[in-house]
Amino acid sequence: MYQTRIRLLFRLLWLQVAWLVLILLGARYLMFQQFADPQTLVGQADDVRRMWVTGIRYDLRIAGMALAPLLLSGLLLAAWHNSWQVWRRLAPLFIALVSLIVAAAAIGNFYYYQTYHHHFDVFAFGLFEDDTSAVLANMGQDYPVISASLLALLAAAIPALLVYYQLRLAPRKRPMPWAFFVVYVLIGVSLVFVFARGSVGTFPLRRGNAQVSELSVLNQLTPNALMALDWAWKDKKRDVQFTTVSQQQGQQLLHTLNFASLNGHTQSNDYLAQQPPHVVLAMMESLGSNMLAFDQPSNNDLLGRLRPHFADDFLFTRFLSQDNGTAPSLAALFFNSPVQNISHSSAQHIDLDTPFDIYNKAGYRNIFISPGNMMWRNLVNYLPLQGVDAVYDQNALLDYYPEAEQYMTDWGLPDEYAYRLAETLLAESEQPLFISILTVTNHPPYVTPNTYSPKPITITPQYAQHIEAGSIEPYEILTTFQYAADALGGFIDHIKDSSLANRTLIAATGDHQMRRIKAFYPNEQVLDRGVPFYLYVPKPILDSLDWRFDQLRVGSHKDIMPTLYHYSLSQQPYLALGGRNMLAPQDDAARAFGYNVLLWIDQQGAYVLNDPPVFYPWLTSDSLLLDNEPVQPVAPKQAARIAAYPQLLRWHINQQVKGSTP
Repeated sequence: MYQTRIRLLFRLLWLQVAWLVLILLGARYLMFQQFADPQTLVGQADDVRRMWVTGIRYDLRIAGMALAPLLLSGLLLAAWHNSWQVWRRLAPLFIALVSLIVAAAAIGNFYYYQTYHHHFDVFAFGLFEDDTSAVLANMGQDYPVISASLLALLAAAIPALLVYYQLRLAPRKRPMPWAFFVVYVLIGVSLVFVFARGSVGTFPLRRGNAQVSELSVLNQLTPNALMALDWAWKDKKRDVQFTTVSQQQGQQLLHTLNFASLNGHTQSNDYLAQQPPHVVLAMMESLGSNMLAFDQPSNNDLLGRLRPHFADDFLFTRFLSQDNGTAPSLAALFFNSPVQNISHSSAQHIDLDTPFDIYNKAGYRNIFISPGNMMWRNLVNYLPLQGVDAVYDQNALLDYYPEAEQYMTDWGLPDEYAYRLAETLLAESEQPLFISILTVTNHPPYVTPNTYSPKPITITPQYAQHIEAGSIEPYEILTTFQYAADALGGFIDHIKDSSLANRTLIAATGDHQMRRIKAFYPNEQVLDRGVPFYLYVPKPILDSLDWRFDQLRVGSHKDIMPTLYHYSLSQQPYLALGGRNMLAPQDDAARAFGYNVLLWIDQQGAYVLNDPPVFYPWLTSDSLLLDNEPVQPVAPKQAARIAAYPQLLRWHINQQVKGSTP
């Protein structure tokens, strides 16, 4: 009887292995069809083959690990009648649960890639760290949650029903000789073990094996959703672990990067010393270069009142966000932290070296304004610890502007109310202010106040080609983007038309790219991770300093604060962390690069941060697009610099939190 049960167990097992692999393989096929550009795949047949072969190995690994408990419990419990009856009842439920998890993860990974152009990564856990109810509400509005859930349930029901009937209707087989039976079992168990390892070699199938091509999309599609989630979870655990570091390691990283030190220093300037200006820095939700590429003043106006300021003031377009979500970009810009969870981690009570400290030392009052709820990521408690004197979020704005409540969305109030408060505080303050603004309106559900009259918008052929599927109307997305830009433009209008014009610096950038915009890699890879850096510096300040504007200078979020320091503070030391003054008469060659966690750019082109990195030259000397020609090899010294910079960021935050040894 034991033999009959075990042979039935293995028949069920191989069926479920095939079913789970079919789900994951089918998801990869759909993603390949949807996200891989056929033009970039020309001449890449070997890479595509490696993607499929390695991908199936990852799928078998998931199937092996998921079904190993079923196999082991069956081998044990089949020895007794009563225990086998329990196993028979529980097996269909276990298989249904495993299939549901695998199918749900595969579906979720599809839409995650569609939105973020990356498989599941550490940012995916933002669902549990952001305003979860708002995130879930937005998912319901923009994704086919019901149909996707039904599909996942169907994927769970089919194998469960098959197992249920097989366990009850299976015919009894003639027993085989025990020697053959033992070999049969050993072979079956060995196969499951090999599947679970993904390899018969010394090492199991690992993360590095997913690097099958120089094309990012193939590397992204190789691992399945469950493997990507496993890596993301391990990254998350490492992300919030802090360790003591050595000064020797820090010096070695500086040497590799050719940095003299981590610090910078502004020059002495009598005008700034006597008349320190206000400084306003807006980090704007989804102000991405990928969306700005569709701006056409005549029929698809995405800038509104911001347009003349982009034309008249300083605008850097070869510029990257440091990360690809609001929380990590905010942590990088305002807390000098590569750890996005720093504000609610074990280090949340530690006072770091931040831009707020620099302005505090210079006699400034630090203000943080957001029309969202700053209980998000514990910022309402964390910002004061980092030197912010006053935090105004949606609750404070409602006290000032109660009429705004009618326009409240899941993410907060319209951006215009944040700018209105900033104007009031600037006009009333006798002390120089450093005001940071985090906007929220350009975010699902993409709703603008009914008082706003949009400028002309059109779904142009170029935009239509890049629209990702979703239930939110493209016109609403365009209108909301325009509203957010227009609100910033209106704020700048008011400042320039007031007595504050000659004593207020204004800077703005995006936190990450615009979501729901398809990118054609590698040509549009920089565009996909790019954000603008806008800067208004009053003429009296410019007249008191040397400067040079080169719109094609490359940069990223690391360069914003050093630039602001140089045009607002006199003789002030500051933490640079690889950043430099973007308007310096002579650019700093060692720091003349832009860094995103997925991309590095310099004057020659862009390096995709694979392992090893892959280089694409600029398509033209003044373009944001990359050449589609075969990639060029990266020199070992440059590859070492690229690897050293994120290590330096991690080294610095560890030093801040845990200290250092010689």
